[in-house]
Amino acid sequence: MATTKEHLSLRIVKVPYVNPHAANSSGSATDNYRKVFLTSLSTDPSAWITPQSILDEHFLRHLENRLRKDKSHFLDWPTVYIVWFANTSEDNAAIRPWCVYVGETQHIIDRTVQHVLTNQKNVPDRAEDLEIVADNEDAQSDAIVPIQHLKHYLDSEHKADQRITAAVQSDKTDVNQYVIWERHFNKSLTLDIENKLIDYMKSIDGVECLNGRGNPQDSYYTSEYRDAIVSKVWSRLVNTDDNSIFPPELEIWQSSLYKVSPFHKLGSEQRRALQDITSEVERLLHQWNSPDDTRLILVEGAAGTGKSILLSTLFYELSTQFNNDDDSPTDSLHQKVFLLVNNEDQMHVYDDMALKHGLQKKYGQCVSRPARFINERSAKAQTGWDYTTFDEDARADVVLIDEAHLLFTQKVQSGIENQLHEILRRSKVVIAVFDSEQIMQRKQWWNPETLRLLASMGRKSHDVTVSDALQQLEPLTLRSSYSNRHIDAGASHEIEDRYEVEKIILHQQFRIDAGQDTLSWLDNIAENQPYTLTDANGASRSIPHDKRTRFDVYFEDDDTITTSEHTPYEIKVCRSPEVLFDAIRNKGESLLRTQEQHNFGASSNRGKQTGKYKSAAAVKPRDLCRVLATFDWHFDVKNKTGNVVLVKDRSHHVSSKESVETWSIPVWNNGEYATEDGQDIFSKPWNRSKDNTDCVMTKSTGKEAWSSSNQTRNEIGSYFTIQGFDLNYAGVLIGPSVSYDRHTGRLVFLPENSCDPGVTSDRGDIDDEAQEEFKRECIRKQLNVLLKRGVHGLYLFAVDPELQKALWEAADDEQRLAK
Repeated sequence: MATTKEHLSLRIVKVPYVNPHAANSSGSATDNYRKVFLTSLSTDPSAWITPQSILDEHFLRHLENRLRKDKSHFLDWPTVYIVWFANTSEDNAAIRPWCVYVGETQHIIDRTVQHVLTNQKNVPDRAEDLEIVADNEDAQSDAIVPIQHLKHYLDSEHKADQRITAAVQSDKTDVNQYVIWERHFNKSLTLDIENKLIDYMKSIDGVECLNGRGNPQDSYYTSEYRDAIVSKVWSRLVNTDDNSIFPPELEIWQSSLYKVSPFHKLGSEQRRALQDITSEVERLLHQWNSPDDTRLILVEGAAGTGKSILLSTLFYELSTQFNNDDDSPTDSLHQKVFLLVNNEDQMHVYDDMALKHGLQKKYGQCVSRPARFINERSAKAQTGWDYTTFDEDARADVVLIDEAHLLFTQKVQSGIENQLHEILRRSKVVIAVFDSEQIMQRKQWWNPETLRLLASMGRKSHDVTVSDALQQLEPLTLRSSYSNRHIDAGASHEIEDRYEVEKIILHQQFRIDAGQDTLSWLDNIAENQPYTLTDANGASRSIPHDKRTRFDVYFEDDDTITTSEHTPYEIKVCRSPEVLFDAIRNKGESLLRTQEQHNFGASSNRGKQTGKYKSAAAVKPRDLCRVLATFDWHFDVKNKTGNVVLVKDRSHHVSSKESVETWSIPVWNNGEYATEDGQDIFSKPWNRSKDNTDCVMTKSTGKEAWSSSNQTRNEIGSYFTIQGFDLNYAGVLIGPSVSYDRHTGRLVFLPENSCDPGVTSDRGDIDDEAQEEFKRECIRKQLNVLLKRGVHGLYLFAVDPELQKALWEAADDEQRLAK
């Protein structure tokens, strides 16, 4: 492992905001504040958060010399700053007791005065910029940043300044700020750090963050230092926080609000998609004249390509542009931009995010489930709804749909035959995140023809060569029939509509940290491409070795940043389930030890004082190493009990390193697996099972993600538990529902060996042949989810002897784990 070290000069000072017009003040506001700022730096040792040695007598004697070097950094170099004070808002203080503003500037004194003296004479204020923009609206019609978006941004900044000014002038609250500087800071880096800190603040329940999205940057010199510097800065703030404003980063990362934040930095492919879609939405709305102009835009991409982050960013950008009208009604019926989510828990998260980011004034105003959106815009019948007519005035301009593949496709709700059709009928533009690979259960089945059109890779325009550009697809025809016995004597009404469809496909993989050869191999397995493990003659093909070099940047101590080269993405084939489980557990322990060595586990002064936090180390959890399995073992949903059980074939003898062990699932008898004395038995509880004696099902445990809870290390996870989450290293037990045919070079999926009721049960509206094919596809897609959870590695064992043999032969000595 190659390691390089570089010295950093991280400086954080805490200085008060003061009222420059206090009775004992004289001179200009800027001069008054400059005196306060410099006096704090010169005479108050506690103002220096870092370096910690400021409290040493030796350092105090040399404070004047240090100040001469550092004060120019704070006054005239790019810095990041955080302002905080108690929330005095009657409506919000009980929920969010603290107000915070995050900014960046090259002139901290002048910027502070702008905050403190909003609208005062001779003090520059960004409200003037708002007037300039309004006067030049026509001239800026072709600007990259939409005029309404810019107005909203400047208006929100002006309101933030007013809140800070009022707090400074109040006798009831103290206003303070942290000013942060490091010698690597440049304009791009400070803008990125500002945006990251805003992202954090927006994700903390007890904080009202006064400013919105900053200006995220692309690649630049020192960009690789951003996350390490933010983590070190944040850990210092946690250490010195006596007001419970700054929770450890780990808590932020695990919060649902952070996971759906629209402030995450986008990759190049996501940025292009964002620009293309927002520009297309503007064009379509400008040209929209009738329902014939309604357009469907699909966002597709495999797991880990950042679809959800793109969706939340699109929601933020479009809502900021179209929904923020102070004079508009607050009822959900008259909003222009909507986000629809079928999963109720996820819907609540988006609803909270929209409220906290100022995208709506009350819960449910622009975030809801699809059924509610449709019903609110439909005519009320004596019983139920009349879906043939709806309020045209309530047609939404833009509707975004998360996981549109989960929309109802049959009459599971009174009168609705296809939710996508109903949403399109009530909208001008629909942006739908759609992933056919996530259709993994009977209730999610789509009509094959509709699915073919939605998932089609074909284009009408063959001159489009860039896959991440908007593509024109075949028009989509949707037909629905409606009947209600209270309307027209129960007569059936047939409605058919035709919609133009565009699609954008995301390919850039954000989850799996591996090179293209490895990614292609995983894709080929997941997509069941022929001859991935063996060639046409049955000879084994090699599992690729990842050749991509990975680097981690972190702080080794207070002032040293370290860049370490880590081992590439690992694929290991294990001789037995026991070897696999032990290897994943050992991997987790190793990562924890490495974390401690890198000083991530430093004790917290705050923790010593309050006992609330055990660590000020603000790092991502390195214990994300878990074993997963296909749903081929019984689980009692009602009683929450079940185990993954395998027994070793007694007749099998391992005679060489080339051999593989044979394990099988014992007979299921009277609600349990029948095993015999003397057998080699592998048995681990299913995820969140009461059979796990280590897992106390407390309220707090239930809220914590399965993938990161310490109490779940001894469990086996299913696709239900791990879907949507990342692991550092994933071990996958491939059960008997997946076999291998060496002659065809393909995996064989056997739904009859599955214990997933969403796969094994039948539907009456699908013919037998199509139903069996659908079940096999569900098994394949569930396996795909399991194989692509690990960020840094994948460990495998297959129960089916043919598949295990093919995997073992495809692995070389370095990729085999025998013990």
